[in-house]
Parts: sequence; C-alpha cells; structure tokens
Amino acid sequence: MTLIRLKVAEKLAKIARKPDHSPRTLLIMTQRMVRISLDRLSDIRAERRVFRREAAALQGYPHTQRQHDKLLEKSRTHRDDDIRDIKQGLIGMGYHLIKDTDNSYDAIGFDSLCDLLSINPIHRPAIPNDERGLAGLIYVARLENSASPQSDGWGEGGPLFEACFMAMMHWIKTAPEGDLPDLFGPGSPFAGVEVVQVNPWTDSTGPSSETLQ
Repeated sequence: MTLIRLKVAEKLAKIARKPDHSPRTLLIMTQRMVRISLDRLSDIRAERRVFRREAAALQGYPHTQRQHDKLLEKSRTHRDDDIRDIKQGLIGMGYHLIKDTDNSYDAIGFDSLCDLLSINPIHRPAIPNDERGLAGLIYVARLENSASPQSDGWGEGGPLFEACFMAMMHWIKTAPEGDLPDLFGPGSPFAGVEVVQVNPWTDSTGPSSETLQ
C-alpha cells in the first residue's frame, strides 16, 4: 500500500510540473501529495512502534538482552532514508505553500480557497485581513479543515499546516543566526522578559529565577 501511494505521489509531482495547470489544480495536487507523504510517515512510525513493543516484551528475560537491543535500535533507525526523503519533500512543499509561489490566493480567490481548504463558513468573516493569504489561512490562522474537529497539539493540524510547520522548523534550524528574529527584542513576543542564564553543571538558576517573569 505504501509503494502504491508513493507511485501516486510521484505521478502527481510529474503532472504538477507541467506549465498548463491552473493554480487551483496545482493546489489540489499539492494537497494530495502532502496527504500521501504524511500517510507514509505514519506507516513507518507504526512499523517502528512494532519493534518497540517487541523489544519491551523481551525486557527482563535472561539471554534476550542482545535481541532486545537490536529491536530497540531498529525501532530508531528503521527506514531512516525513507523518512529523510519524505520529510525533505514535505519541507519543500511547505516552503512552496508559505511563499505561495503559484499565486494561489490571488488567482483562486478568498472564498474558493476557503472551500478548497475546508474552512468552516462560520469562521471566514472573523479572519483578519492580514491573515487572508495562503500562508495566513493555513499556518497563521490554522484554519485548514476547520469544518472538522482537529488536534491543537504542537505541530499538529491539517496536512498543509504540518508541511508548513516542518518548513518553518527547518528554516529555524538552518538559517544563519542573523536572519532569525530576536524573540526578546522590542516589539517581540518576549519583550521585557528577564533572561536567566542556567548553570550547565548544576542545572539550577537559583530560587528567584525558576520561571520567566
């Protein structure tokens, strides 16, 4: 099943590279490719959980330590190359969505775009003007699939949100330090917050600096 989904994603990617597709068609294909990629990641994680359960079943028994360790290692490294390739694809599609390289918002229009993203009509009038872009709707307002219940967990949301989230995490990890915003500077989310240096040897900051104030 995973191989079938991979072939479908590859075929969609080839179709998407053709120049005669409308932004609407390209966005629909991007949605499909992101969903297939996330399904593949979920499959691999499920396979890794099987190895973890098998390792846990051997724990504590005599003469099984080596097999336990092998299974535990396999649960961490199983299909590493596939995971890397899938994540690279998702990061690429996330950047593509954040930058709206196909000019989807202007070409498709607000209402039609909301329909494609399954944004609840009740939520649409309350969307601020500065969030009425592709990245704003998907990543900032996090309204993709708002017509259905969804998780509010860190990094979780609709499929396109997850691709954008991966792209943002990749940018934060790889961008030169000077390109990153100062989170504690004027006008930033943490402006005025006391910054406390933690002692790496004691992992203690003293009684008055346990929390940010």
